Amino acid sequence: SSRHSSSNSTSLWIAGRMNGGSAHRQRLLLMTANVGSLFEEGQRLQDTWLDVISEKILLEEADLSVIHMQETGGKRYVECSGQVPLLIEKLADRIASQYSFCRAFLDLNYTSPAYTALGSIFFVRKDAFTLVHQFDFVRKQFMALPTNNSVEFRVDGLDNEPLAVKRKFPKHFWPAIKWGRKGYLHTRWLVGGKILDLINVHLFHDESNLALIHENPSLYSSNRKRALDYVINACMLDNDEDARINRFIFGDLNFRLDSRTFLNRLTGPAEPHPLEDHTQHGSQDFLKDGLVPLRNDINTSDLRRTVSAIEFRREDGEPNENCVLRIEKKRFDYFNHVKLLAEWESYLQDDKEVDNFPELFEMPITFPPTYPWSEDPLDSGVFMKTRAPAWCDRVLMNKTAYESKNTAQYESIGRQTCMGDHKPVLLVIDL
Repeated sequence: SSRHSSSNSTSLWIAGRMNGGSAHRQRLLLMTANVGSLFEEGQRLQDTWLDVISEKILLEEADLSVIHMQETGGKRYVECSGQVPLLIEKLADRIASQYSFCRAFLDLNYTSPAYTALGSIFFVRKDAFTLVHQFDFVRKQFMALPTNNSVEFRVDGLDNEPLAVKRKFPKHFWPAIKWGRKGYLHTRWLVGGKILDLINVHLFHDESNLALIHENPSLYSSNRKRALDYVINACMLDNDEDARINRFIFGDLNFRLDSRTFLNRLTGPAEPHPLEDHTQHGSQDFLKDGLVPLRNDINTSDLRRTVSAIEFRREDGEPNENCVLRIEKKRFDYFNHVKLLAEWESYLQDDKEVDNFPELFEMPITFPPTYPWSEDPLDSGVFMKTRAPAWCDRVLMNKTAYESKNTAQYESIGRQTCMGDHKPVLLVIDL
């Protein structure tokens, strides 16, 4: 962005050479966690979530362990935002044997027009303390961490925070919908001579499942691309030295499966039937509205923007048992929820939205979709019937970071535990 001039980046690199050492291998733990569910139902999921997260952090012994949170405070953020620092303090206590320093940037000012509900939390391992510095965007240099052991919260005034850049996406990105809490939070670190850009991103979600009848790329994925391109361009330096930065973008990117290939995979020969619409439109009106049939042989007058539900039905079987899939605005009800989860590996072929960003890289996905899992601890091993499964939570990186990795482990955690509707995803990487 314009605030990074050539002279500023030169001082950045001088600081990196002075403070860094190449002999030490830098281990990072980068985690993204949509935590909205932790503030529902009397916070009944928090202790289990803390158990899983703290166990993983202690196991990996990374020099810098980072958690990017989205939806801090949950849907009841007015009531629950004050619980967020308490949750982080509990986590810091559980890992204090290895990590003596915690710094958290929390956007909890829900009365601000720029509110994003993002939180970025950083834990520095005791043995690596002298290797870690953080960039000050005002002074344009790296700063040493405080020498005392502490848990430090930066809550107020993140719009003017020198150690982080927080932005809400501009209103003109999507003027037709309610302006939500989507945006990004950017910090820059020096770890053993390696410069890291760590960007917490929450992109637009699919507001309605009925968007599955729109032609791909859908309105939603197009706006996600526009928003993430905006983030990438805003965080880049203005010169060639940007190529030296190890940039990691991780958060709830809300990537969804390609609707055509995914629905064909699920429903096979079943035919789609729109429900609760009695008006007639010709094909010209239908195509003008930007809609296309789910199958090439469907009469274009059969589907309209005003449908409230779509059922995919088999022609064989009993009339009351032939529905394979029912889609409503906020319902995705597949006839066999066990099969839906068991066959998750086949859906990787439908995970195409990341291809919109050829400049970003990702380790191979070897874990089930991260959303939407049941929020009921007694029934945590199934998807909720609210949305189609998808890998919403991702850790992406630029070419520099991808090529400088020594080893990398990419996984979701808490698969056998109720962690909320999103499973946290993490990348453990040695540079």
